[in-house]
Amino acid sequence: MVEDVMRPTHFTIMIPSNKGTRFFSFSGRTVTAVKYGVLCVVVLITALIVGVTKLVGDVAHSNQEKINWMTKTRSLESALSLSHATKDALETSLEKNEQALDYVTDKVSSIESALALSTESFSLKDRVDNLALRSAVRHQMMQRIPNGRPVKTGHLSSHYGYRIHPVTKSKAMHHGMDYAANIGTPIYAPADGVIEVVRKSNKGSGNFIRVAHSFGFTSSYSHLSVFKVKRGDYVKKGQLIGLTGNSGLSTGYHLHYEIRLVGRSLDPLPFTQWNMNNFDAIYKSNEDVQWDYLVNRIENQMVTALKLSSQRGPLSKDNSSLLVTSR
Repeated sequence: MVEDVMRPTHFTIMIPSNKGTRFFSFSGRTVTAVKYGVLCVVVLITALIVGVTKLVGDVAHSNQEKINWMTKTRSLESALSLSHATKDALETSLEKNEQALDYVTDKVSSIESALALSTESFSLKDRVDNLALRSAVRHQMMQRIPNGRPVKTGHLSSHYGYRIHPVTKSKAMHHGMDYAANIGTPIYAPADGVIEVVRKSNKGSGNFIRVAHSFGFTSSYSHLSVFKVKRGDYVKKGQLIGLTGNSGLSTGYHLHYEIRLVGRSLDPLPFTQWNMNNFDAIYKSNEDVQWDYLVNRIENQMVTALKLSSQRGPLSKDNSSLLVTSR
């Protein structure tokens, strides 16, 4: 009962003005309704503010997502462009490789034709391996059997065969060939070998060197002025062994050069003209030499060495030298 007495039953607002004071009276229910109305407006405005804030956040997030997707799209487009470029490059490379393979095949066929090699029922790899082996065998023969001129300067003054000796004036077999050359002209080993004889003399052949090569071949050099090697030295093809002179039975500065096979003299001229460009010519000029045996033996040695090296790993310098110096 006390609460009902204390609660106002109306609310009056007084507004003074020039015309007098005006009074506005509101009942308690109206005041309560206004309060609740204001509260509702405040709640509604607060909800609108919260909603707008969330909406703005969602829009910002959507914009960021949009930016992220655009970035990913650009990355994919770049990757796709790069993929196309890589594909084009691979296709170009493949085309070049195919052209190179065709070129190698043609070259292999040409070389096989020149070497008279059989190509039946062999793959390209087998043909290349076989060709490489044949080329290596030829290289080894050129390395181990005398070939080329022993002096780079000087002219051929006397051939192999019977002739009138310039000193004795009698007909005799000339077992080598002479190069007229200035004194001190360098003399080079025509193949790998070992120095078998180094003889100083003022008679006959004069200062003399003999080199033992593979398969019973030897080369000798007479009338020297200076020795550059000693007996027992191992020499490589192209190594300096002496200098020309006029020692012994000689009428002028020159080099007397001989090639022998197991002691039997051979005409050195075909050997001095022998090179990779006319490799087969040596077979016809010296048909009494068992060239087939030499080729097969070197080929077998190389095949054996390559098999051993493949079991031990890559061919080292020490192993590769065996292919060159093995006798």
